[in-house]
Amino acid sequence: MPHANLLGEEGAGLRLSGASFTGAAALIGMLGVALMRTAFEHALDFARSERRGGIVPIVEHQAVGYALADAKMSIETARALSWRACHAVDAGHPAAPELANYSKIFGSETAVRVITELMRVVGVDSYEEADPLNGLLQDALVLPLFAGGNLGGRRRALHAMLQQPGYDPLTAYDAT
Repeated sequence: MPHANLLGEEGAGLRLSGASFTGAAALIGMLGVALMRTAFEHALDFARSERRGGIVPIVEHQAVGYALADAKMSIETARALSWRACHAVDAGHPAAPELANYSKIFGSETAVRVITELMRVVGVDSYEEADPLNGLLQDALVLPLFAGGNLGGRRRALHAMLQQPGYDPLTAYDAT
């Protein structure tokens, strides 16, 4: 005799569990955005005020300006994707699991990369315990591992979804 599901319908427990991971995944993407935005504001303030012995603030140097622009572009991309994922979860849209996984993977991995790049703007001082970038990087490093590691569960979930015969790649496009 099959195991009786506490929620009545066969498979309902798995769907409920999956739904909780979907919401958590979307929020992890947003957490990555919050960490990146905080790191960006710190690095931008630093670059606007620090001269490093030169005449002008380092924000006026091309390499620093490009690093900040690239960071901002990545933050806005992760923010838009995470917002869409959270909206799809709230609306119960069929694309919510797909978008939430993208949000978690992209947001968490982008947070690690962006904060590391912003630390290069600030320099070796950013590795000191007193510098906020140090703590932000420590927080970002756990995101790809939290609620199922990106390399394991989340990417496997996306791979399995793409293999389903009824998978419609346009479903995620319609989620607003």
